[in-house]
Amino acid sequence: MTLRIGLVGCGTIARRSHLPSLRAAGDADVVAFASRSRSSAEVAAGEWGSGRVYDDWRRLVSDSDVDAVDICSPNRSHAPVAVAAAEAGKHVLVEKPMACTVEEADRMIDAARAAGVVLAVAHNVRFAPPFFTAHRVVADGAIGEVVGFRAGFGHAGPQEWAPEATWFFDHAQSGGGALIDLGIHVADLIRFVVADEVVDVSALLSRRHDGVDDAAQVIMRTGGGAVGSFHASWRARPGPDHQLTVFGTEGTLHLDRRTPLTLQRQGEKPERIEPQAPPGDLFAGFVLACTTGSPPPVSAEEGRAALAIVEAAYRSDATGRTTAPA
Repeated sequence: MTLRIGLVGCGTIARRSHLPSLRAAGDADVVAFASRSRSSAEVAAGEWGSGRVYDDWRRLVSDSDVDAVDICSPNRSHAPVAVAAAEAGKHVLVEKPMACTVEEADRMIDAARAAGVVLAVAHNVRFAPPFFTAHRVVADGAIGEVVGFRAGFGHAGPQEWAPEATWFFDHAQSGGGALIDLGIHVADLIRFVVADEVVDVSALLSRRHDGVDDAAQVIMRTGGGAVGSFHASWRARPGPDHQLTVFGTEGTLHLDRRTPLTLQRQGEKPERIEPQAPPGDLFAGFVLACTTGSPPPVSAEEGRAALAIVEAAYRSDATGRTTAPA
């Protein structure tokens, strides 16, 4: 069965990542395109090689030939598009962040559950071989019990890779800056690798002249007692900056852009770990979930949990207090 997909939002992330990945996934055809500008949708349809172009995403969602909707539009539109798609009986894949607020995420989850459709979130970093391998090494107990972690994700800002996407700097459309853009990746990654829930969050943010945050330092505690931190930044030059360290009772796992995945156990020489690709793929997994009923590669509940950490970090910075994710 070929899954017929409608793409809402045809900017850089859709054309560089989603369309090539859906083509590689197989059993998927993007049959409809809608974007904030018709020209953007037309370019995406031309690159795909076929498909109808709509001026209004609502018409795409109501198209009976569309089985699933892939949402790559600005963050603030994620919830209304996802809810409308679910109510129309369409499966949904939504770019990160899942929504701008936990309340919006809950409305999306409720709509998908009521309609009996798949709602998946495109948290792709956990599928990168080094990070997936870090998850596997920790799960196998190679470093013992996790007691701490440190992570970072930064680059020079959206203007460096998507200069036309000025909505990133409009809080009304983005819901925030570097923290909700890049920090959401790290929040999901930490939950995935450490396999524990975050219960306390404290954060400090710096902001651009327009009030949108461009860097954030976040400290967290998990339910199991591990304490760690992450940095999210649009000020990393030259970027990107990717790093992850997990401390355990029996060893430490570390990787960054300059250092391969390395396991250091007490009393032993550092061991280089060869990254292994995950057995599944984000986009192929979404197609499979829609066509066979298998679990989605990243569930809506996981997307919500990462968003709750980010929301708590914004709340902590605003109040000056440690706070718990909702």
